[in-house]
Amino acid sequence: MMNQTTTQNNSAPQSGFPANILKIFAALTMLIDHAAVTLVYAKMAAYPEYVKLVFSGETLTEEMIASIPAEFLSLNSIYSVMRLLGRIAFPLFAFLLFEGFMHTSNYKRYLLRVGICALLAEIPFNLVVTKAAPIYGLSGVETSIFYPQYQNTVFTLFLGLLMLYAMRKLEATDITPKASMKQWIGQMVCILVACVLSVLLRTDYSYIGILFLAVLYLFRTNKKWQIIFGCLIFLSTNIAALFAFIPIAMYNGTLFRSKKFKYFFYVFYPAHLLVLYLISLVM
Repeated sequence: MMNQTTTQNNSAPQSGFPANILKIFAALTMLIDHAAVTLVYAKMAAYPEYVKLVFSGETLTEEMIASIPAEFLSLNSIYSVMRLLGRIAFPLFAFLLFEGFMHTSNYKRYLLRVGICALLAEIPFNLVVTKAAPIYGLSGVETSIFYPQYQNTVFTLFLGLLMLYAMRKLEATDITPKASMKQWIGQMVCILVACVLSVLLRTDYSYIGILFLAVLYLFRTNKKWQIIFGCLIFLSTNIAALFAFIPIAMYNGTLFRSKKFKYFFYVFYPAHLLVLYLISLVM
């Protein structure tokens, strides 16, 4: 989710990945993740009793596993692998959002684009989540375009972007101990407020996504510490997310002017959710 209005000098070849490569990789892993939730789950839903059993959160005994049809077990294995690959997407998109924030020339326009994307994606996101309710541990939920109990990932990024903007506004102009302490306290309050809002609004990735963006900003001059603390944060959710830090480590800081990719994610995120949902209806 890069803002492409600025660019570095790209006259000389640079090793590593530019932002657009990271964006494509993030989109592909996200597509794989959501294809599991929609298309693979549509096949698994033919066995409702086993869907309920597998996603109940209970530990399955050998006897229970033996009773599950081989076809369902195969689908569940495919689903699990695809979901693991999908964990790579969010850290990449959050990192790209941060890079966009650091290079944008118009914060308000950037916030507006992310906010509009979050709103546009909410209806297809709700349809996907409510149709595959057992995956998310939801019971008694029917497929609906309105589901306020769970908001899409871009709302998390939007809250994170607001937090980053507030943290930057609090940057001290002088370097006295009093000013530094005031800045530190103010920025910690910004992080806390954003985390609380993400929990209250029940956004996807919740405070984990907010903390990651905060780490990226606080350690913006030291990529090694960004990666170390980022890994520690995502260890609490899914270890597969740590693979996202390989392309992040290989990011070369290059931003390209590209009309093709400027609005890529803003269109791709809601569009791919809707397309996958529609395909799942006929499976």
